[in-house]
Amino acid sequence: MADRPDLLFPEDLRQAITLKGAPLSFSTIQDGDTNPHMAGRGGAEGSVGLLIDLGPSTLIDSVSPGDSGSSAAGSLGVPPTEESCTRSIDARAKSNEWRVQDYVPIGIFILPPIRVRQAYDVGGVPTVAEGPMTLGKVIDCFPGKRIFSANAHTFLEWDRASGGWRAIPYDDIFRHPPPEPDDGAEQ
Repeated sequence: MADRPDLLFPEDLRQAITLKGAPLSFSTIQDGDTNPHMAGRGGAEGSVGLLIDLGPSTLIDSVSPGDSGSSAAGSLGVPPTEESCTRSIDARAKSNEWRVQDYVPIGIFILPPIRVRQAYDVGGVPTVAEGPMTLGKVIDCFPGKRIFSANAHTFLEWDRASGGWRAIPYDDIFRHPPPEPDDGAEQ
């Protein structure tokens, strides 16, 4: 979720897909993780996010096994080393935080129940709050993008042809298909 209150779903993620030169916060996700809107061990900070890979120009600013309080001013995380990156995953509490820039977008990650930041009219007063959204509507916001999720046992990828989830081995998530044409969404 963007720290700008005017940047709502899905524009926040569309902008994150193309962002260069500025770090964003990410959490590592494991099968069996849950989001803040459900019971479970945690792992995800929200229900819809950007799934990324690290590339040759990726910079990891900091890592933390918990919420490192990231903002435009920085983070309380520590510099990335093999030890600190491993610890950020092995010792994570509810979720961990990596500040990463110039990442390689792989797709959209959805972990139901889905709640996204939207604009509402409450008694004539414009209000921004998290609210429910259907899986179909989220998928429709990202035509041409790969869509992922996880359950208690494995990672999943949305099969647009069949309209259902299929199990996907972790390594296959990061086998990059050729870049897809721009989906026409304004950035």
